[in-house]
Amino acid sequence: MLGDYFRSEKARICFTFQTKYLGMSPWDCPGAFGILPYTEYAFGIHHVIGGLSRISEVMAEIVRTDGGEVKLSTPVSRILVEKGRAVGVELAGGERVPADEVVINADFGHAMTSLFAPGALKKYTPARLDRMKLSCSTFMLYLGLDKVYDLPHHTIAFAKDYRRNLNDIFKRMELPQDPSIYVRNAVVTDPGLAPAGKSAVYVLVPVPNTRARLDWDRERGWFRDRVLETLINRVGMKDLDRHIEAEHVIAPPDWESQYSVYRGATFNLAHTLDQMLFRRPGNRFEEVRNCWLVGGGTHPGSGLPTIYESARISARMICEANGLKDAS
Repeated sequence: MLGDYFRSEKARICFTFQTKYLGMSPWDCPGAFGILPYTEYAFGIHHVIGGLSRISEVMAEIVRTDGGEVKLSTPVSRILVEKGRAVGVELAGGERVPADEVVINADFGHAMTSLFAPGALKKYTPARLDRMKLSCSTFMLYLGLDKVYDLPHHTIAFAKDYRRNLNDIFKRMELPQDPSIYVRNAVVTDPGLAPAGKSAVYVLVPVPNTRARLDWDRERGWFRDRVLETLINRVGMKDLDRHIEAEHVIAPPDWESQYSVYRGATFNLAHTLDQMLFRRPGNRFEEVRNCWLVGGGTHPGSGLPTIYESARISARMICEANGLKDAS
């Protein structure tokens, strides 16, 4: 689709990297998502002062102000279902919380395979989930540095052979020797994210999800070094390894085991033609009454603004179902 606008292969690549927001290759992603680069260049990109987590924090503050309760570090172990209807949740400690409506914002694959009693679901069974197409995963570096690099808020370093890089991830399901890397140096826009003279840098590297048979205990070290090498040599972060004061790594198995992301697929279900828009799982969960889905695994899809829209759609439908005025 971008070939209708740009003759240069490099220009097409530069205007299709946004398919990574969906965890897909631009050679496989439906052309309808050409709306992504258009939206960015037509309307711009905004940064939340304090980081994206401020959105969740402020939403929680509003819930409390309106009389709601927010329980943190309180995992849900099971959605309680009686006669095909969701009636509440069971917490990891055994406490049962009754509810008129249950909204699931857990990762879709994790919710389907872990939060319902065996046999409760007929459509989205573990076998069905195994057949569904997934996005890639990400290898993440969160770096606390003792300096501020002269980089823009967003930097992308493409692999020298971008198509091979993506084939390594999506088709061969192996780690790319020459990775493509996204770097967010947000402190240049939002200095309060780090102490004066220091910076917090976020590095994202697309890699295969855990359907790939990779031994991350063995691969983690050399791949981390390869990413740093790329940052030093191709992004211009000279002597980066000497300026790291704090470091946190998240690899695909960590997404799965620590953050309950099914198969470590950080962008959720793939946005192929048979899994996009209304063909994604519905906001009103079709298998269990009084149960609703929000997030990247449901309609209309992944990407932060789209995820919030899924929540608004579900909230509107809950209001309609209960005869309440929609305030969204």
